[in-house]
Amino acid sequence: MLTATMASKTIYRAEYRKLVERLRDRREELGLSQSEVARSLGWPQQRLSAVEAGARRLDVIEFFQLTSALGLTTQRAVNLIFM
Repeated sequence: MLTATMASKTIYRAEYRKLVERLRDRREELGLSQSEVARSLGWPQQRLSAVEAGARRLDVIEFFQLTSALGLTTQRAVNLIFM
């Protein structure tokens, strides 16, 4: 069960989970593995895995780095948030 503190963190919000799902879906549509994307970003693969699993939250800089690596323009990246 979520505590009040946990429920207030964005990582636990449905909107954030949907955003992460969209990012994972985009990666998979491109036929890219977590390792390939992480390598292109200079990240350990475990970081991307943790993001996709919901165990780690992306900060705003990481979000735009990831969406760029997934071939999305800044506008398309922002649109993912509001879909």
